[in-house]
Amino acid sequence: MIRLARLALSLLGAVAMGTASAAAGDIGGQTPSLVVGTGIDRVAVTSRFTGRELLVFGALSHPGSVVVVLRSPPSALAITQKVQTGPIWLTGQKVTVEKLPGVYEIAASAPLDRLLPAGTRQQLGLDLQDLIAKAQFEPEPQDRPRWERAVLTAKERSGSFVLRDHAVKITDGRLFSARLDLPASLPLGHYTLKTYLIRDGRVLAQSDESIDVEQVGLEQWVADVAERKPWLFGIGLTLLLAILGLGLGILMQRRSGS
Repeated sequence: MIRLARLALSLLGAVAMGTASAAAGDIGGQTPSLVVGTGIDRVAVTSRFTGRELLVFGALSHPGSVVVVLRSPPSALAITQKVQTGPIWLTGQKVTVEKLPGVYEIAASAPLDRLLPAGTRQQLGLDLQDLIAKAQFEPEPQDRPRWERAVLTAKERSGSFVLRDHAVKITDGRLFSARLDLPASLPLGHYTLKTYLIRDGRVLAQSDESIDVEQVGLEQWVADVAERKPWLFGIGLTLLLAILGLGLGILMQRRSGS
């Protein structure tokens, strides 16, 4: 509640400054800025997590276009090639892709190629193909462009890589909002949320926020025990499997006896 109250005050301040600047009729008298909020700074993930919607909203000190970028920590991805031998499809070469964000979502108020030149988009990491081109493939495939296209297709199908034009709504040239869909297969870790205010092919202002995606509940407790006390985790797992095996044996014996 305190976080939302502070954000509301910041939004009112930004709108007031923007109105004063509009009355002056020139952006040169004030440094462009934007205020961004999400209402949350933490996403809790459990075994029943099926994804969620993240609302990003804020205010602009000057009119312009808005681009919102959500990036997760790197997450390894395994890609396998299928080879057809006669009527049968077999598993062929396997490549592991590293140094690539597990989730990367871009929401813009207009098509990116109309907002920024190609060089600026690559510099800001707004080109998904360039992002994959900078990833590490192990082992390095001979036909890398084909593998890069396969990775991009897999990421887009799973909802992990998203680029949506006209997904940021701007009201009265001052307030904006965007909705990002977090997929169910959400990597854990520290996420960065960057928002850009753009006009005439230039970035006028930038905001940097962060969101922590954490595992909670029984899953987190088990993971902590396995990491901090692996010997205790091993003993507990062995005992649990022994009890389950004993119980299953007794159940099968009773059924066979009846």
